[in-house]
Amino acid sequence: MLTGESPPPPISSVDAEEGPVWAITLRRWLMTVIILSALASVFSDARVITACGAAAMATYLWLARKQFGFGTWVPVSMVIVGLAAALWQGVAPEVLWLGAERMLFLGALVAMLGTLRSAAAIAPEVHRAGLYITGQPASRRYLAMTFGGHLFGILINFGGLALLLDLAKRSMSTPAAAELPAEVQEVRLRRMTVAVIRGFSMISLWSPFGFATNAILISVPGLSYMSFGPIGFAMSFVFVAIGLFLDYLDGRRFRRLGLPRPKPPLRSWTGAAALVGHVIALGLAVFAVHEVTPLSFQEGLICVVPCYALLWAAAAGRAAPGGPLSGVASAAGATWQRLSVLGPEVGVFASAGFLPVVLLALIPVDQLQGTVSGWALGPVPLALGISSLIAASAMIGINPIVMASVLGATAAQLAVPGLSDTAIALAITGGWTAVIGFSPFITTLGISSAIVKRSTVTIGIKWNGVFCLTLLAVWSLMLAGLITFGVI
Repeated sequence: MLTGESPPPPISSVDAEEGPVWAITLRRWLMTVIILSALASVFSDARVITACGAAAMATYLWLARKQFGFGTWVPVSMVIVGLAAALWQGVAPEVLWLGAERMLFLGALVAMLGTLRSAAAIAPEVHRAGLYITGQPASRRYLAMTFGGHLFGILINFGGLALLLDLAKRSMSTPAAAELPAEVQEVRLRRMTVAVIRGFSMISLWSPFGFATNAILISVPGLSYMSFGPIGFAMSFVFVAIGLFLDYLDGRRFRRLGLPRPKPPLRSWTGAAALVGHVIALGLAVFAVHEVTPLSFQEGLICVVPCYALLWAAAAGRAAPGGPLSGVASAAGATWQRLSVLGPEVGVFASAGFLPVVLLALIPVDQLQGTVSGWALGPVPLALGISSLIAASAMIGINPIVMASVLGATAAQLAVPGLSDTAIALAITGGWTAVIGFSPFITTLGISSAIVKRSTVTIGIKWNGVFCLTLLAVWSLMLAGLITFGVI
């Protein structure tokens, strides 16, 4: 263990199992069926596989309904109403089958990405990276925690967010931090919290492992990741610079106080370097599978992630008494335990897979296209409208993945002149990224609030509001410019 280290905190403190033992066990087996059905669907289009997976999904969500919050009940209710309307209007069975397939895929993807989280929980480099990031002096802390939130989020999603925030919160309870004035303690906690949240939120701009990218690729068939991902990646550095400037303004009045400078443990930087290596290796593996096999990018992703997690867990356990097998067993056990508490996430993402397909069959696209043409808005107002709708709907509790999936699929079908699929994708990512660190109803802020003990309104609107609104404004200007000059 490195000098100054304490035992690693859990990857997340928000998982809690509810209900009788039989129900918990049944939910785990049902999620196993969902995952296996989604994987089997990658290599076979047999409807019996989809039917088994859909039945398991419906049963799982029913058993997990007590886990649902407002943000999950909204999309799930929309699915129930949409399915009833589709059956009433006699929508073609092929549409419902396609919706079920996409529902299975996104629902299973949530669980599959959890395998990375389980491997990370036992990987010593993850804890070292956390100590390195949270132990930086104020002059480097914002960048360290922003990039840390980004890297941790890419690899282990909400588990990474929880881990970094937990480490940041614990750093405020050290003897040195306890001697600081109360105002300084509050400002330091605020600056660390928003830095992590901002880094985490920017995953939506470009990460091929993120939910935003996968929702877009499913909703807009034929769209290539390379047409919008690199633009988001480049813009993420612009937003890091904006956030750094805001952090500088926030902390400048404390610089003359001569406060003690924190110092990360010796050689803890190796953990951060290892995380960068994991992100690169995982990304290259997914792209390689996509290039050398007939699998789509997303099919390659859902196949590669558990394999990579298996290898990572084996490597993490090689120094343990049981060797690599002990690491695999530990990660597998954690994954199995977590399968029963995925109701909120699975409900939202499964709904986002099903809704666009069914709603497109119910919406009179030709009539809607005529209406949009009659408005004569042009591609720029429409693209900005998509971003604004995603942000506005999140402020009333509708998860961005639901609106992104519906708006993306609808806008692509309208075929508005000048509004390319790339423009639609960028419009979605901008609105999504701006609001997930702003809306009090978003899971990101719910987890953050539980850890730092501040309300979601305080964290999202009071602490992070200026950054989020600035991000949306800058992104809108960039998007309008790219469309106007015919770049996209």
